[in-house]
Amino acid sequence: MHYTLRIADTPSEFQALEAPWGRLLAESPADNYFLRWEWMWQWWKVFAGPGDRLAILLLEEGNEIVAIAPFYVRTKFLGGVYPVRRMMFIGTQEEDAGDVGSDYLDLLYRSGSEKSAVSLFMQAMVTRDLCDEICLSRMDRAAKTFPLFQKEAEGLRFLTLVSDEVVSPFIMLPSSWEEYLNSLSPSMRYKIRNERRKAEKSGAVSVMKVETGDDIPQGIEELTKLHKKRWESKGQDGVFEDGRFIRFHRELMPTMLSKGHLELTILAENGVSKAALYNIAYRNKIYFYQSGIDTADRKSAFGYVLHSYCIEAAIRRGMVEYDFLPKGEGDDYKERFSTGRRSVASLYMACKGAVKGMVTARESARGLYRRMKPLLVKAS
Repeated sequence: MHYTLRIADTPSEFQALEAPWGRLLAESPADNYFLRWEWMWQWWKVFAGPGDRLAILLLEEGNEIVAIAPFYVRTKFLGGVYPVRRMMFIGTQEEDAGDVGSDYLDLLYRSGSEKSAVSLFMQAMVTRDLCDEICLSRMDRAAKTFPLFQKEAEGLRFLTLVSDEVVSPFIMLPSSWEEYLNSLSPSMRYKIRNERRKAEKSGAVSVMKVETGDDIPQGIEELTKLHKKRWESKGQDGVFEDGRFIRFHRELMPTMLSKGHLELTILAENGVSKAALYNIAYRNKIYFYQSGIDTADRKSAFGYVLHSYCIEAAIRRGMVEYDFLPKGEGDDYKERFSTGRRSVASLYMACKGAVKGMVTARESARGLYRRMKPLLVKAS
């Protein structure tokens, strides 16, 4: 096969890719919601910095795009001094601000083209001097491209590191609610049934789902309020404290709703909101994206109740999976609901000699600190 490589590096070229992007993603083994064009385009509009540069790599066979690498480049300063051009997935960045939780990121590719795509894309990093380092965040460790990137990087003598590996729990949904309950531990099965019984006993529990564009502002307001309550109870700020994060979702939600992807659900008791779930429905799968819970009310575990309602609804609709996405601090409940787990990690590759040297020194220092830390703690 004769492939050619092209780079889309302007916003107008990014916009023009919407239709071919959607067609390719629909047939790609990597197809998931966070690789959709509108998600990445919205991130670029809201979070791209003034010095950021699009570097969307396109592999073409004739006039047809067979692979897309949704990348951009940002200049950062290693050690606060040395300028380094870092290539990343659109939708991610190193800093916490601007992390919208884009998970399972990957190339978009036609099945069978992944080896050629990874090889040609990686070679272009060198021959076209596109960057000094590459950080591919939030990749599924089981993705076909993950070992291909590692192998290609080794061949190019890049420094390669795997980091930030976390568990991503999920449920392979059975055919009935009772079958799902029976797959859980006895204690979890009892908790779900008991919490639902307590919540429903008074008859004052109601569930509202955002159905129209007019419902979105109120839905976001309730979600934001409840999310803030949950994180304030931990003495921390939630993601909705960032105005750009709210803008990202406020502007994207109407498109999500029109395409049938938005699942924003509010549980209330006596008309007072107690829990909110922001889920995403895509390709017979539910992604649990964000939540908010009134943790001050201890008489019922409303988060458990609302998750159970949404899982049961997904089973009734014939969905095949309920994905809790990667665990964070305090997210042990995700595994108690789940029947399976994935591993999500970042793959870092340093291309240039100076960068490799500095990163190697930094990692050696971190390794030494990890080995010495128990001794330092003991001495103190």
